[in-house]
Amino acid sequence: MIEVAMVVPLLATLVLGVAELGFHVRDMQRITAASQAGARVVSSEGDARLADFDALMTMAAPLSDIAPADIERIIVFLPESDGGLPLGCDTSSILDKCNHYDGNSLALTTSSFTGTIDCGVFDPDRFWCPLDRETDQGAGTDWIGVRVEVRHDSVAPFLPDRTITDTTIMRIEPRFEP
Repeated sequence: MIEVAMVVPLLATLVLGVAELGFHVRDMQRITAASQAGARVVSSEGDARLADFDALMTMAAPLSDIAPADIERIIVFLPESDGGLPLGCDTSSILDKCNHYDGNSLALTTSSFTGTIDCGVFDPDRFWCPLDRETDQGAGTDWIGVRVEVRHDSVAPFLPDRTITDTTIMRIEPRFEP
């Protein structure tokens, strides 16, 4: 009995730790897939009016098994020269720098993006309007980043909850216009 009492807590700790590692790796893969898919879409669409919307719809599939409340933020941003997130974009949208979205943004419809000539005052992408992104190769195309942050609740009571983050940066594809 004494041996069982000593071994069972160790085995339970080991099993919970392995399960937590598996869930963490699974969530990391989903978040990485989402940031890469979103970056590919906004990179290829460049200054198309619905670039951010299309990226969000693309990210919805890899993030579908994650509760919207656990998706802390999705940030579409113009990277700094070192590839980093512009100052202040980690907490809110900044004019001409970044747009913030959350888990509920994955359920938006095209009617939320009302502006056609410019981004509307209430459009979710109004801070860094896709129409303002540089796609002219002669002028030097913009780079674009997509950052996804998701809260991961630990299944093991002895391990802390944490936020898993992944960022993908790509060059906006230049448009060829004859």
